[in-house]
Amino acid sequence: MRRFVLVFAISCAMVFPAAPTTHARGNLDGRLEKILESLSGRSAVVALYRGRVIGSAGRDADLYTPLHLASVSKTVTAAAVMRLAERGDIDLNAPIGKYLARFFADRDPKIASQPVSAFLNHATGLRSNNLRAVSSGLTTWQMYAAQAAAGRVKATPGRYLYSNDNYVLLTKLVVEVSDKSFSVAVRDLVWEPLGVDGGRLDVTTRATQVLGGAGAWVASAHDVAVLFAALNPDSPGTKLLPPKWLARLHSVAYAAEYRNGLRYRGAAWGHTGSLYAVRTAAAVTKSGTVYVALSEGIRPSRSERLFDALARLG
Repeated sequence: MRRFVLVFAISCAMVFPAAPTTHARGNLDGRLEKILESLSGRSAVVALYRGRVIGSAGRDADLYTPLHLASVSKTVTAAAVMRLAERGDIDLNAPIGKYLARFFADRDPKIASQPVSAFLNHATGLRSNNLRAVSSGLTTWQMYAAQAAAGRVKATPGRYLYSNDNYVLLTKLVVEVSDKSFSVAVRDLVWEPLGVDGGRLDVTTRATQVLGGAGAWVASAHDVAVLFAALNPDSPGTKLLPPKWLARLHSVAYAAEYRNGLRYRGAAWGHTGSLYAVRTAAAVTKSGTVYVALSEGIRPSRSERLFDALARLG
């Protein structure tokens, strides 16, 4: 009983960002429409605050339409890895080879000996080789992961170097540790606890066949927003991880700009994605509002511009 009272008192004492004022939120749908106008192709934009949709816009899609996430998929994969770590199935400081010993047999020990956290934070020194994987005829993420494991460290380990190779190897890690397919593991670890559908892994196009958890997830803007809200330690609502692990998720392990599957840019955090004719961004602002834009088109030229436009909504 005393424990219940203490927990209740602490939760009541927590201070969360105030709700956006009517003035600040004025014509939010109109501003989301402006974001939509900057995109091309099938697109959806949504704003989520304290678990409630406060605005949305769409073209040939709505906030519940499954769309390609491109590299926003990395946050989904990182969330699955963190859940496995929180359960005690993975030690983030242990070398990835501990869990993929047979996979890394007779391969460069410089890759296998690096900690799981280095892969989460793009600090392994591996460069992206997904385009080479596609051009060489590889057709599955498993084949790409094998190529990545057989590669060589090209840059200084410990320094930030964004690479799809890191996250296709984390895809393999999730599969091996969970003993499930990647789609089933992510459903069980990430989406079911949040009470949303969460989509699926896309293996139908040459662009996405090899990427796996590095960039091939398909989900709705709404479900992606729910995930980012569940990863925000500074807002109320359902959380995917306990406070200790949310703090670790957002902590700087290698570079402040990239933290365990989350991109920090200016005053907001989230992730961006670009994949041929796909542009995506998820941004969580200081107000606690989550903005997600998913577009199957070629505008804007850089997804960072889309992220910045979402972040400016406040």
